[in-house]
Amino acid sequence: MPPHGGFGLGIYRIIMQMLNTTIREVVLFPRDRHMLTP
Repeated sequence: MPPHGGFGLGIYRIIMQMLNTTIREVVLFPRDRHMLTP
């Protein structure tokens, strides 16, 4: 499978741009080092 030059523009990234905020404030359940399991 050859590499591709696409980009993933998800709903979280769009909302992040609209609200001018960070991705942690947009995602409902953000993952960080304190929460390693789902």
